[in-house]
Amino acid sequence: MSASGPPSDDATPVERGTGVGAVASGESPNPGPLLVGREAELHELRTLLADAAAGRCRALLVEGEPGVGKTTLLGAARSLADGFTVLTARGVEAEAGLAHAGLLELLRPVRDLVAEVPDTQAAALGSALGWSPGPAAADGFLVAAATLSLLAARAERGPVLVLVDDLQWVDRESAAAILFAARRLGPDPVAFLLAGRSGTLTQETPEGVPVLSLGGLAAPEATALLPAGTAHPVLEALVAGTGGNPLALLEAGRRLDDAQRIGAAPLPDPLPPGERLNRLYRATLGDLSPAARRAVLLLALSGTGDADLAAVATVLVASGVDPAAAWDEARGYGVLVRDGARHGFRHPLIRSTVLEDAGTAELVSAHAALAAALPAGHPARVWHRASAATGTEPAVAEDLALHAAADRVRLGHAAASLALERASALTPDPDLAARRLAEAAHDAFLAGDVARVRALVDRVLADGAPDDVRGEALLTLGTLEQYAGSVPRSVEHLTLASSLLTGPPLVRALAEQAMARFRLNDVAGFATCADQIDAVADPDDPEQRLLAAFCGGVALMLAGDLTAGPPRLAEVRRLADLPKLRADPRALLLTALAAGFTGEVGDAMTVGAPRVEEVRRRGTVGLLVPLLAIRAAGRAWLGDHAGAFADAGEAAELAHHLGYAADASVAVEMTAWQQAARGLHDDARASLDRARALTDRAGTTGAAAHQALTAAFCALCRDDLPGVVTVLEARLAVDGGVGAVGEPLGVAPLLVEAYVGLGRLDDARALAARFAEVTPPAAPPLSVALVHRCHLLTAADDATARASFDAAVEAHSIAWDPFEAARTRLLFGGGLRRAGERVAAREHLAAARDVFASMDLTHSSTRADQELAATGATARRRTGAGEDAPLTSQETRVALLAAQGRSNKEIAASLFLSPRTVERHLGNVFRKRGFRTRTELAATFVREAGPPVGRS
Repeated sequence: MSASGPPSDDATPVERGTGVGAVASGESPNPGPLLVGREAELHELRTLLADAAAGRCRALLVEGEPGVGKTTLLGAARSLADGFTVLTARGVEAEAGLAHAGLLELLRPVRDLVAEVPDTQAAALGSALGWSPGPAAADGFLVAAATLSLLAARAERGPVLVLVDDLQWVDRESAAAILFAARRLGPDPVAFLLAGRSGTLTQETPEGVPVLSLGGLAAPEATALLPAGTAHPVLEALVAGTGGNPLALLEAGRRLDDAQRIGAAPLPDPLPPGERLNRLYRATLGDLSPAARRAVLLLALSGTGDADLAAVATVLVASGVDPAAAWDEARGYGVLVRDGARHGFRHPLIRSTVLEDAGTAELVSAHAALAAALPAGHPARVWHRASAATGTEPAVAEDLALHAAADRVRLGHAAASLALERASALTPDPDLAARRLAEAAHDAFLAGDVARVRALVDRVLADGAPDDVRGEALLTLGTLEQYAGSVPRSVEHLTLASSLLTGPPLVRALAEQAMARFRLNDVAGFATCADQIDAVADPDDPEQRLLAAFCGGVALMLAGDLTAGPPRLAEVRRLADLPKLRADPRALLLTALAAGFTGEVGDAMTVGAPRVEEVRRRGTVGLLVPLLAIRAAGRAWLGDHAGAFADAGEAAELAHHLGYAADASVAVEMTAWQQAARGLHDDARASLDRARALTDRAGTTGAAAHQALTAAFCALCRDDLPGVVTVLEARLAVDGGVGAVGEPLGVAPLLVEAYVGLGRLDDARALAARFAEVTPPAAPPLSVALVHRCHLLTAADDATARASFDAAVEAHSIAWDPFEAARTRLLFGGGLRRAGERVAAREHLAAARDVFASMDLTHSSTRADQELAATGATARRRTGAGEDAPLTSQETRVALLAAQGRSNKEIAASLFLSPRTVERHLGNVFRKRGFRTRTELAATFVREAGPPVGRS
């Protein structure tokens, strides 16, 4: 027995130990106690709740060691949240492998609002949480979007507080959905307060959420947690020995005898807080009777559902134990607390200590008993059977594999991966065990768990698996590296995978390898992959024919064969229209890429637009990201810069949520260009920095050329001509200054312009001459137009300048790039103004200004207006009386969809936002543009959408 003996009442250990209502530990506080030493943290909570009540969604992650007071702080937030709907979830170690368990607990109280969630999102959520029958015909991302929509619907009725404790044990699917909503809700009255143990959260889990780190208490604060009359030296020794950990102080104080309390007897040797707590809990658990210890072990192994708790009671009764008496005893010793009719551990560390101290035979027996007591269809039953297994168990392994398949149907790929990993360990056949481990790696890939994929694939490769299994594992790892890791490593893995696979997996591996090599500008390697695909593709399989046509056609185009290449790429579009492939978003992606090589961008966008919307509706975000990036490039080329900004920004945001690198860097770089053209210079700098970091992570060195051109354009927009020179002269030294698509001296147009602006005319003329030498008359019309623009800028007399301008305009009329054509007019008009020909200058400057304004490129149009004003003309303002400030990418996105006549709820569903966020963005658009009605908005954005998308 302990020195104090078993308490006879149901008071909390804090109240028993101190005689005052002081709480600063990780236990759940009773109403009314004073929270000790957390004034700054309470102020942070009040601010969080006040912001949410005012319609500013905020999130906060409370992080700290066990016992430092995270749970207590969450309880304090709940007591402060007057007028809030409080939704709670708590991670339980026993349920960490059950897909969406945390989300089910959190959202169950608002299930009645699911009718207000967009249909596809509601279907995904209903399938994931078991609220509706049948599989989810959607991507797991929609579960996260539905979580956001459901919370937003509840927030329409009043403020909401989301409390999630022990985040480290919340299943991955639930944690991802909660964090997505926390990051993406905007002007919604929702507060998120999350808590997790330090060092247990993956690096990506709290990203984008501010962290509040809880430390230990100082001696003056700790006084309130120790028994009255504790000597000051004892107090200081306890604070030093526990690091000021509140729960450790409370537990140590409870077990001090009188001599130790006054300093007459030595204290136990100092231990780290976690170790100290475990030792204290072991002493308490040792005081329990065998029946009560059996009860708390069963509870520690169980989930929190009604069926789980009923199973515990069933097992106890079957073994002759009175459950009520066992609970009363455990509660009397402070091991358990009562929450209504349920019992739970007073602190998660007690649960951990129970499990650590249980012997293997005891654990096996308990798991077996719980499995027998649970209903046949309960998801935890197979896990208890697996935990009770002491060797290989083929029947249990098969049931786990079936359980994984069910998780996969419900979009629970992380849970499926865990089930397959355990199934592999229980499978006696080594080949089947390896195959299940490879499948676990693939599910981890679909769940976005990068570290787990790598670890599982390493195990497959180390276990002497069959060639095809090793090949499938390497295909998974290579695909992961291409999108979220290192592209050079991707090539290595996919090359090895291709040597091990046959049939359709071989074709997929070769196609992925070809794309990875393309990202690295390895043209020869791409062509080799294309030849290999042609040699092995099954002509009766539409998917394999599609991959062969795409890779073969691109290889021909890269080799300069403009006769044989286009027909093969045309076959891509025909095959993608076959019924078997029409619903496959990958086929749409290849169609868009093929169109980029043949120049049929407008036609491809016209055909692909409804299918892009279908990809969006299904929430297949992994493919939506590259599709949006490709469409952004096509829209920019066609002059639809509002659409390009919208698509590039959305691709960048979604790629960030997915952890993509290679595709993300392209989207972020395009966003930087668009931001600079609108005068959002700080945003452009930040985007460029992010694009460079993503490129470094992906290892896509081939992106350096066009990234430098984007950086130079951004510098030009902010009038940093020395910056333009620094960036582009460095490229001259590296690769001779090739352009974005490898054209010789592609840096020349921007660098010549910067040289002229800095008065370095000799350098400008020399570079313009070299550019003309390496650009033959048969070069693409845009290159020819830019050569003439360089001659225009460096002309020695007016006649030469006029002739160069006329030649540039003629070439621009063939090369469809209205932005560059307008820039040529802007530069020519500026030259005329400086030469004193103000009337002539106005025509060209006004034309350029109108083009830039139609593209919503506010910085470029403002510059043209400034040049016009310098001629004595009156600058034209937009229609309306708005601020004429640049729109952000998200505002542009919302405006374009509103211009199509969509409602706020429809826009929110399409962009994975809340209706309030859409409303805020529309308000900004109306204010900045001076609109009074949606009709005015629609008229403006129809104009700004540029030429018909069918133009190619």
